[in-house]
Amino acid sequence: MNRRSFLTLPVLSALPHPAAAQGRPTRLIVPFPAGGATDAVSRLFAPLLAQRMGTTVVIENRPGAGGVPAAELVVRAPADGLTLLLATSSIHSTAPATGANLPYDVEKDFTPLALIGAAPSLVLVSRTVPVDDLRGFIAWAKARRGQVNYGSSGVATTPHLNGALLDSLADLGMVHVPYRGTGAVYAELLRGDVHVLLDVPATAASHIAAGTVKALAVTSARETPLAPGIPTGEAAGLPGLVSETWFGIFGPANMPPALAARITEASRAAASDPDLRARLLGLGVDPRAGDGAALAEAARVERERWTGLVRRLNIRATE
Repeated sequence: MNRRSFLTLPVLSALPHPAAAQGRPTRLIVPFPAGGATDAVSRLFAPLLAQRMGTTVVIENRPGAGGVPAAELVVRAPADGLTLLLATSSIHSTAPATGANLPYDVEKDFTPLALIGAAPSLVLVSRTVPVDDLRGFIAWAKARRGQVNYGSSGVATTPHLNGALLDSLADLGMVHVPYRGTGAVYAELLRGDVHVLLDVPATAASHIAAGTVKALAVTSARETPLAPGIPTGEAAGLPGLVSETWFGIFGPANMPPALAARITEASRAAASDPDLRARLLGLGVDPRAGDGAALAEAARVERERWTGLVRRLNIRATE
C-alpha cells in the first residue's frame, strides 16, 4: 500500500493552477520509501510548493525497482501539471548510465522544471566494523576480500554506483547487496549483516547521532559544512571518491510552456524560502533553487560521470 500524506494550504496565488481550478490535487511522486532522504526533502518542499501554487499537494511514495515504476507513472501521466516527480540522480543519471532497459528516455520523456538541491554522500560503516577511519576500513576490507559487502537502495541507484566507486578505487572486492530502499539497508547495518553504505547526510544524520553507524568520509570535492568534521575522500586517503546526489522536479514531456514556467517559478520560490534553505542545510542538502535548464545540466553531468565508471567496471542494471 502506498503511503500518502495530504498537505493542504490556503490559496495564496493570484493565478490559479489547473489543479485548484478543477478541485484536484497535485500529486508529487516520490520514488523511494517514507523515511529516506528523498522523502524528507519532499516533505519540506511540498507545503511551500502548495502555498506558491495555491493548491493541495499530495505526496505519494512509490518505492521499488530503483524508482523506475514511479518515473514511468509520471511519464504516462497527462501533461497537465497534476503529476510531478521528485527525482534524484538515481533515476535520471545512474540508471541510464548502467544501460538499464528503461521504459522511457530520460532526456525526451520528461520536462525538467526545477533543481531543489544537491548533497554529497557519506561513507558509512556498521558499528560492528572495528575501524574508525577510511584507511582502517580499506585495510580491514582487503584482509577479508570477497567477504565484505555494501548495501544500496537498489541496482543502478546512486548508493550502488557510489559503493562500486569506493570498491574500485580501493580495490576491495566487495559484494553488492541491493535492497528496497535505504531504510532496509540501515536495519542490516545495525545487525552487522551489511558492512558499508554510501548515503546522503539527510538520512544518515540520525543514525550517526544514535551511534548505529560511523561516518568515515564524505564524497564532496572539498570539506563541507554539510558534513562537519568528516574528511573528504582525498583527505581520508582515497582521491577520486567524489560524487553528489541532486534533487529536482520533473513533469511529463510536452507540458505547455506557460504551465511549465509557472511550476518552475513556484518551485524556485519555494526552494528560495529562507526557512526551507535552513532546514535543507540541516539535512545535509545544499539548496540550489535552479530552473529546468540547471536541473537538466546537473543530470547530464552526473550521467556522464557514472557512464565512465559503468563502462570501466562493466556494471549491468540487472546484475
